[in-house]
Amino acid sequence: MALGGYMGKLLRVDLGTGRITEEMLDEGVLRDYVGGMGLGAKYLYDEVDPKTPWDDPANRLIFTSGPLGGTRLDGSGSYSVTSKGPLTDGAGCSQANGYFGAYLKFCGYDAVIVQGKAKRWLYLSIDDGKAELREAGHLLGKDTWETEALIKAELGKKEKQASVFSIGPAGENLVKFAAIVGDKGHVAGHNGLGAVMGAKKLKAVVAARGHRIP
Repeated sequence: MALGGYMGKLLRVDLGTGRITEEMLDEGVLRDYVGGMGLGAKYLYDEVDPKTPWDDPANRLIFTSGPLGGTRLDGSGSYSVTSKGPLTDGAGCSQANGYFGAYLKFCGYDAVIVQGKAKRWLYLSIDDGKAELREAGHLLGKDTWETEALIKAELGKKEKQASVFSIGPAGENLVKFAAIVGDKGHVAGHNGLGAVMGAKKLKAVVAARGHRIP
C-alpha cells in the first residue's frame, strides 16, 4: 500500500515511441519530496540535463498532484506542472486549480511524466487506470474552451466527468508566454509551459473522474 495521501504510481508517456508505462513510486521519494512541486522538481533535475534546451524532445513535462489531491480539503483539485520553460530556459513550476489534480488521483496516479516529441498532434486521455494517446489534428487552431468541449464530446464525458487542460494557438505556435488552460479558465501560466506542450505536439491532457481513492 502507498504512503498515505498517495497512489504510489506514476504514468510515463513517451510521445516519440507512443509507449505508455506505469512506474511505482518509492516511499522514501514521496517522504523526501513532498507535494506536487517537490515530486516534479525531483524528476526534472534527475532526468533533464541543465544544457538541454526547453524545446528539445529530451525535456520533460511533468504533471503532479500532491498528498492532499482528491481529498475533501478545499483546493485539492489543483495540480503542478514542471518543466524547463522558454521564458528563462530554466526550471519552472506552475500551479492551476480546477479538477485535474483530484481526477488524476482518482485514475490511480500521482504524476504523469511526458517525454519525447510526437510525429503528429496528439492528446493524452487517462480514464480510471487506462491511458491512451489520441489524434488531435482536428483540434489545431481551436482555443482551450473549444478544445475542452470537443474532447469531452469525443470521449462521451459530461461537464464534470473529465478535466481537460490544453493549449490554444499560442502554445501550438510556441509563443514563449503560452499557458496551459483547463476546466474553463484555470491557468498554469508561469514560464511559458504551454509552449513546451506545443514543442512536443501535445494538444491536451485529460483525466476522467475515476473511482480510485487516495
